[in-house]
Amino acid sequence: MRHAGEEYGFDAQLDSTPTLLIPQTTNFNGMPTHHALSATIINASPHEGTTLQISSKVAQLLASKGFGVRVLDLYRLNIGECLGCFSVAPERCTYPCVVSDDMDAVYRALIDSHAAIFVTPTYWVNVPGKLKNLVDRLTSLENNGFLLEGLIAAVIAINQVNGGWEAASWLAGVLNMMGALIPPYGIQVFYPGSVQNRLEQCLGESAKEYWDERDLVTLTDNIAHLCSLKIREHNFGFRRRVSQTH
Repeated sequence: MRHAGEEYGFDAQLDSTPTLLIPQTTNFNGMPTHHALSATIINASPHEGTTLQISSKVAQLLASKGFGVRVLDLYRLNIGECLGCFSVAPERCTYPCVVSDDMDAVYRALIDSHAAIFVTPTYWVNVPGKLKNLVDRLTSLENNGFLLEGLIAAVIAINQVNGGWEAASWLAGVLNMMGALIPPYGIQVFYPGSVQNRLEQCLGESAKEYWDERDLVTLTDNIAHLCSLKIREHNFGFRRRVSQTH
């Protein structure tokens, strides 16, 4: 069993169930499992490095603001590729998706959440293939009533060499096209420690804009504020209600 982020001051314990590798609603800091606001964090890295560290910090900050927080460890989930049903005929792209795997629980988590934060490494100027699979599979929610409409969504990319802004902007654009709202400062690119050290040597104090807890505090403050406005409950024009039996 892996404890995502236990070295960062809280316990985001992941369910080790072999057929559904997704955490149940996670308790942070001893909070109850039912909250007025809920958030889902997608950790899109297979490693226990900077991406996991940022996912953990965001979870801490949101929990401190009263959110119930789920952390989904993407590389422990069985998420198959999109079959492109929409391209054949839109009516073939259904919800629930014809591909039955751990994406069923991801759908439910995102539909039930007020906010979602995608934290991802950058692989060749884009997100990892596993996250791209997840995004492709979200077409099921868009094509069947824009079920992500009103979700407050943020993207944080970890930029090891280059391409972080391209990856983060692409993902944020797709989420927005599916009806999600991107908060102020909701697209962020962070540099891991080794790169940050080199930046500070070259740029001095100005390098802190590349890596600063202040940015995460500002982001989570904005997420909490927008969620408090009950934006998720508002119909912006396309969303339909989904039965809780799905």
